[in-house]
Amino acid sequence: MKFLAALPSRMVVLIAILFSAFPIYWIAAMALKSPKEAFAIPPVFAFTPVWENFSRAWEMGGFDASMINSLVITIFVNLVTLAAAIPAAYALSRHEFSGQKIFLVLLLLFYLLPEFLFIIPLYNVFQTLGLFDTRIGLIIAYQVFSLPFAIWLLRGFFAEIPRDIGEAAQLDGCSNFGVLWRMYIPLSVPGIAAVVILNSIRMWNELTYALALTFSTSQTVTLSVASFRGYGQMDWGAMSAGAVISAAPMVLMALFAQRYIVRGLTLGAVK
Repeated sequence: MKFLAALPSRMVVLIAILFSAFPIYWIAAMALKSPKEAFAIPPVFAFTPVWENFSRAWEMGGFDASMINSLVITIFVNLVTLAAAIPAAYALSRHEFSGQKIFLVLLLLFYLLPEFLFIIPLYNVFQTLGLFDTRIGLIIAYQVFSLPFAIWLLRGFFAEIPRDIGEAAQLDGCSNFGVLWRMYIPLSVPGIAAVVILNSIRMWNELTYALALTFSTSQTVTLSVASFRGYGQMDWGAMSAGAVISAAPMVLMALFAQRYIVRGLTLGAVK
């Protein structure tokens, strides 16, 4: 009886999984099909894999350089974001000041604003300062959405830590920085890991800033995938293979780090 009662919910979960997994299957199948099989009607489900799509995508899309660019940019954006977000979130969680609620609302608003609103001013500034088409430029530009997101989440994690812990450490002679470094950061490692993982996934898949603020030198993996679009035609096999190549690092990261994501996002949810 219990199984029958749970059957509708299991069916809903199964349908949701199939609905989410089908695009992944389709893009992977397109990457392994010949052009004739890719556009066959009805669709061909039994076919001989064509691995040349991947080699062609890697060579034509310049994935060797774009992978390195995306990796370097992602690492340094996270380092800069955490260096600024951790002290800010700590201060917001332990101290109250006039206009704090307004500041938090503005922080969330900046994160939710469409990305294209920042493109024109950033483009003009980067052209003036010589930061256009540079890794440093993208690292700075990505702070527009990564820093508010990190501060907002980390503040919630820090707020769940009892203040008595920090006060006890201060009575033992710890400074504010000592309390943050020795108490708050170790207790919030799952939350910090969740912020890093979620930020990394978004930065790896980001296209708007990369398209507007780079040209060739600092091309990211998303631009490598988009480069297969031609005038009046597309190399669907190579583009699909490029999409699989670009998604693979983040898929592997999500699989290995899913426990940190779940633990981090539920930190403090149950007392």
